Amino acid sequence: MSRRWIQNPNRCSDEYLDGIEDFIEFALRNGMIETYSIWNLHGEQLDPPSSSNATRMDSVEPIVDPNDQVMDIIEDVFPFASTNINNEREDDVPTPIHSAEFEQYEKLLKNANQELYPGCESFSVLTAIVELIHGKIKYPMSNLCFDYFLGVFKRMLPTDNCLPKDHKQAQKVLNGLGLGYEKIHACKNNCMLFYKEHETLDTCLICNESRFKMTSQNRTTKIPQKVMRYLPLKPRLQRLYMSTHTATDMRWHKEKRVDDDVMRYPADGEAWKEFDRTFPEFAADPRNVRLGLATDGFNPYGVLNQHHSTWPIFVFPYNLPPWKCMKKEYMMMTVLITEDPGRSIDVYLRPLVDELKDLWTNGVRTYDKLTGKMFTLRAAVMWTVNDFPAYAMVSRWSTNGYMACPVCKEDVTSGWHARKFCYLGHRRWLPWDHKWREKDKEFDGNTERRLRPREWSGDEILEQLNRLDFAPFGKTVSWPDLLHI
Repeated sequence: MSRRWIQNPNRCSDEYLDGIEDFIEFALRNGMIETYSIWNLHGEQLDPPSSSNATRMDSVEPIVDPNDQVMDIIEDVFPFASTNINNEREDDVPTPIHSAEFEQYEKLLKNANQELYPGCESFSVLTAIVELIHGKIKYPMSNLCFDYFLGVFKRMLPTDNCLPKDHKQAQKVLNGLGLGYEKIHACKNNCMLFYKEHETLDTCLICNESRFKMTSQNRTTKIPQKVMRYLPLKPRLQRLYMSTHTATDMRWHKEKRVDDDVMRYPADGEAWKEFDRTFPEFAADPRNVRLGLATDGFNPYGVLNQHHSTWPIFVFPYNLPPWKCMKKEYMMMTVLITEDPGRSIDVYLRPLVDELKDLWTNGVRTYDKLTGKMFTLRAAVMWTVNDFPAYAMVSRWSTNGYMACPVCKEDVTSGWHARKFCYLGHRRWLPWDHKWREKDKEFDGNTERRLRPREWSGDEILEQLNRLDFAPFGKTVSWPDLLHI
């Protein structure tokens, strides 16, 4: 077997690539020396003699006391609880927390210091609950199953233990950690939310449907027709800066990203750079959050119910490094719609849009654990991520029919072929002298002499939208295809 290819400096040459293939075939055919397990002749470093008998320190994970971890969580959630005094402070110093928050802090601290049962040094009440809830989430477990095992554990422990008896009681203990959700009633026909100025109404202003279901007169509580869950965004963004690790990662796009004109991260793209040029005040502070928004429907019941569709709406921060920003740990579900909202998804987006507008205009005072100071956190939605049907629902641009392309708009090339709509103008993006522009039989029977459609600016699109008269939302209202008129 020739070995001249090894000396060839051009690793992409045919000689070098053919030599590698011949070598692999030779190695597979003849095998390798079994005792040659450390490739020291090919650059691999030999371990020190003592390493075979001693455990390497870097491979052993440090043992962390779960009680200490829980205390760290409490300190992250209430980073300045000890400063709950009323003297005057500078603007960049943490402000005192409210009495209600301080009361929550004291309850958590009490449960964190209380033994699970007399003489138990391994687990406090709060540590035990956190460990059990973590297991429930990590290995998906229903509330009934969790209640059963919680009851078993409670009977196993000494009779004077302080373990909660069910999931509901355990959740009450953890409520002090924040990041809860709000229930907002909605119209049965998706016309409106009973929210803010409409919170006290009992009937829909558009279709006159009742807010509540018809129940027996003896029932004291009213059951709403439809409920959406809203998870406030501000406290979740603030929580990212309450830990030193995530506070450092939220600056990665500015302080640690390699800027070498290679596209490997959203900040390397032209949209990010154009946004920085347009809003220099926002870009001046790397702690301001760039967000992406995504939504889609799915059937949580599989094939048992073909007509049901649940729509979660997620927000994710692009400030984080690329190996973290798309991880599920950092994806924040902000809205949960328990059925297909159809064309009325804007109704359910209102709480999120209101909060995003406030984050853009006013921001929210946030404690930065890395610097130990307060700052005004602002946020902006950079992109939405959807499939084409969900894109139509969120943007209200119809993705069906002759004018479905949101890029070409009215300059679209479409036709009816083989009993479906086809879009045949894709050759317009090719270079002017490309050979495919001259081919006609292979495509729609015509040569392509047109240039690519022009790009519309955001101001132009907004001007077009301002000229439209949108119909009210809801299932009972006829909704014309306004964007194609």
